Amino acid sequence: MHLGAQLALLLTSAIWGWTFVLVKESVAEVTPFLFLFARFTVATLILFFIFRKPLIEAWSTKIILKGSVIGLALGAGYLFQTWGLQHTTATKSGFITGISVVLVPLLGIFFKERIGLGPWIGVLLSFVGLTLILLGQNGSIQEFLLQLNWGDILTFFCAISFAVHLLLVSHFVDAHSYRALLVIQIGASAVFNLVGTLLFERVHFDFSLTVWNGIIVTACFATALAFWAQNKFQPLSTPTRTAIIFSTEPVFAGFFGFWLLGERLTLFQLIGASLILVGIVASQFPIKSEAIRIENSQKKS
Repeated sequence: MHLGAQLALLLTSAIWGWTFVLVKESVAEVTPFLFLFARFTVATLILFFIFRKPLIEAWSTKIILKGSVIGLALGAGYLFQTWGLQHTTATKSGFITGISVVLVPLLGIFFKERIGLGPWIGVLLSFVGLTLILLGQNGSIQEFLLQLNWGDILTFFCAISFAVHLLLVSHFVDAHSYRALLVIQIGASAVFNLVGTLLFERVHFDFSLTVWNGIIVTACFATALAFWAQNKFQPLSTPTRTAIIFSTEPVFAGFFGFWLLGERLTLFQLIGASLILVGIVASQFPIKSEAIRIENSQKKS
């Protein structure tokens, strides 16, 4: 995987870390399904305007089915995360979401993914790093477990959904179809959240400026731009390596919390962030089968 692709995925993780605060502020005023419906609808319109030609050219029942399945996993992940943020802290949400870095290689067994020693070391280092970030915020694992709540459980289901989404993108998306699948999966997520809004909430758009700001920023940057980068560059790598890069999300969340909100990073959190970065480097050493799979993916383009 070339450096430019890795930097693009790292930028995606940074964007998600930056928008944690915006989502947390928004769902304090608006219900989860409605917020996500607005967010994914705006993102779908943006992506359709940009990629309508490749979408029309690739339009088929097979593409629609693939995109819808990917979008269902994505929509479920964001629902559980946004719903969970109503009941837990942004820091705990970031950590629990980061558990997907471990779930990806485990669930990858069902997708017949072969994981080399380097990626497994990267997974281990990233998980230890995430744990240290957690300890720096909560003091001890025991204290964290005692403070577990409904929001944390919802966020764990978010981690499972995001792990499945990463694996589905790896297996369904290639250089020829990523634009069409991108529009369909984001559109499917919008429809998923619209159904949820109609069934369990109330449709209205009398939002405050804070909520509209959260919708526009997350739609443009954390959805349209971020998932364009993921769908374009993840096929050049493996799901496990991508998950390790995405484990930097709570690192960026902590950085932006420090920069924008004045939150302080502890020594444990700094060590944890460093271990995640080392994990990214360690994951770059693939076994032969991984190298062949990536080479074949690149030849398709």
